[in-house]
Formats: sequence, structure tokens, C-alpha cells
Amino acid sequence: MVSMFRDIGFDEFAKELEELGNVDRYAPELLAAAAPTLEKELKKEVLKEASRGYATGDLKNSIKPMKPGRNQYGYYVAVTATGKDRKGVRNNEKLAYLEYGTSKQEARPVIGKAVHHSENECLEIMQEKFNEVTGR
Repeated sequence: MVSMFRDIGFDEFAKELEELGNVDRYAPELLAAAAPTLEKELKKEVLKEASRGYATGDLKNSIKPMKPGRNQYGYYVAVTATGKDRKGVRNNEKLAYLEYGTSKQEARPVIGKAVHHSENECLEIMQEKFNEVTGR
């Protein structure tokens, strides 16, 4: 099989997909296929940064991929913390505190690291899925 998207980034991948037409048909399926890879990497980064003697794992365990969506910028998939912990604190709020810090806690950016570390694997997965759904 010819790899149409090899060695390019997400923006170039999206542009190529758009030029093929039927982006509405393929994009959600490709994003859904790659989301678990980003989920795994975000959980790994959160565990690495949050496990400093006080973390219970609630934040890591709450990270889930959402269904692919579309907005004015194009298609996307969100992988984020969901729900509340056993004390009633929203897990997405804890993820924001970890990412951006607070007045009492330094920032420990995990989202950008997770995206960076998973980008190539996500592109490979989307390439494979694209080849599968288009018969290429």
C-alpha cells in the first residue's frame, strides 16, 4: 500500500483529506481510531506528573476520548478528564490545575507532551484506517 500521509503533521493530513473530498465520511472514523492512542499517552503523562505521594489515580482513570465532532475549524476529537472524584471535585478541573498550575502549585503541562509523544502513532493509525475505509 502507498502511504499517502506518511511523514506529515496533522494539519497537512487534514488538508490532504479535505482535497480527497468526502471528508465528512472519513474524518470522524479516522479520529475515533486514533483517540485511544492519545488517551493512553495522556494517562501516562498524568500519572507521571500527578503521582507525587498524594494522587489516588482518580484523575488518570477519568481520562476518556469523546466522540469526534465538528466545529467552524473542522473535525476534532477531545480526550479529557470526565466526571468527579469521590470528594466531588471535577476531574477536568484537576487536569486544568495540573496543566496550568495554581497560586500554590506549579504548572506541570501534560496535554502538550501527550499530543507531541503520540502524534506519529496517531498519524500512522489514521493512515491505516484511511487505507482500510477507502480500499487503498
